[in-house]
Amino acid sequence: MRFIDELYELYRGHFNGDEEDITAIVVGVLEEQSKEELHSIVKAMDEEELFHMLAIYMIEVLRRKVAMDDERPSTSFVH
Repeated sequence: MRFIDELYELYRGHFNGDEEDITAIVVGVLEEQSKEELHSIVKAMDEEELFHMLAIYMIEVLRRKVAMDDERPSTSFVH
């Protein structure tokens, strides 16, 4: 993906393998983008890139929902 390649080249010296650094850079860059710019990035993706992006997003959201359910006390009552 061209956007990722450009982002990597721009921040190559800042990545040290730490996931927190990568997350901070990605979040910071995305926060600077307008909705239209984000749409442009998505439109530039080929079908496989779009599939992987959506798959990773959906997997992460479902993991969070499952984790939240696991943290909640059971609401079932025994009569």
